[in-house]
Amino acid sequence: MAGNRSEFYRGKRKKTGPALIVSIVVLSLIAFVVLLFYGLQKYIVVTNSGLHLDLPILADTKASQTGDDGSTVREFETVNAELIVGEPDYTNVRATAGEGLTELKAVLVPADQVNADSVNAYADSIGKGNTLMLDLKTVTGMLVWKSETEIAKGYGTTGTVDLKPIITSLHEKDIKVAARLCCFVDNTLASRYEQLALHKSTGEAFSDDNGAWLDPSNSIVRDYIVSLCKELDAMGVDEILLNGMRMPETEGVTYAYSSTTSATPTPQTVISGFAISVTRTLKSMNANLSVQVGSAKAMQSVDEVTGQSAQLFFKVFDRVYRTSSADTAGDEQKAVKSMIELGELKYRYVPIVYDTLPGTTCWMKLN
Repeated sequence: MAGNRSEFYRGKRKKTGPALIVSIVVLSLIAFVVLLFYGLQKYIVVTNSGLHLDLPILADTKASQTGDDGSTVREFETVNAELIVGEPDYTNVRATAGEGLTELKAVLVPADQVNADSVNAYADSIGKGNTLMLDLKTVTGMLVWKSETEIAKGYGTTGTVDLKPIITSLHEKDIKVAARLCCFVDNTLASRYEQLALHKSTGEAFSDDNGAWLDPSNSIVRDYIVSLCKELDAMGVDEILLNGMRMPETEGVTYAYSSTTSATPTPQTVISGFAISVTRTLKSMNANLSVQVGSAKAMQSVDEVTGQSAQLFFKVFDRVYRTSSADTAGDEQKAVKSMIELGELKYRYVPIVYDTLPGTTCWMKLN
């Protein structure tokens, strides 16, 4: 079609003869050789064996010797360069979480009471709350619900409770459902499978008063937590709280991590790496993904022992929870205002209290 041909038409071209093209190429090569000769002329060295180039880039030598034929033979020094990788700077991590949140007033349901009858009783007495936080994975490592994930079934950690009808029932009562999972203190998995356990640099598996610990740098451990979150999200859980997502609080201990990195692993790099990896993997979930922070130091900057940093967590998790009190919750919330880049402060920080409820918009009450 004439219309289509005109799209690519650029006018008549002058024919270029083959002889002219060859001439241009030859002249270009001659000019390059002449320039190269004059440029390197001062580096040409004449010896008994002929001509040699003595380039400055090769002049940093260990020693010079004279060969049998009278020529100069240089022995070049081997450079052993150590690549030093500095501590990662997590202040430049882009904030991706915290938008679209609403009020959360949660009451914790302990793991041994997560069954249809007990949960209904909690729902009937929820008071000022609007959410039930189901404790679904504690330090024992055993799951409360009957998980269908391959890792849980393969490692024998799946529970017995049919969770889906409980979630449906609560939603019918306009009560939101949250799930709390203990990440790294896991007396079942870490005890049964030593390759997944956290080890000291001396080679022995680490344990403390909380029990046995999983290695946060282990890819199977990460995949396990991710698979549980995805399953709970598919069931309709509204929020997932990762508890114990930290290193042990024991000071003066060095660890032998199962994964290798370009920089020497530290509690901060290991926990921050886990947080960034998990939140990126789960970014398509419908459920909010939140984290619980332990120490006051972690809320201010970085806790070098546990590896937690609220400044990073506010960037990648929807909410940050921390044990508090009715008297201090308001001030603690104001103290993290500068860390909030997305969403509203009143929805991002959740104080965990035992008795008296705080005046904050969000809270979680333990029994």
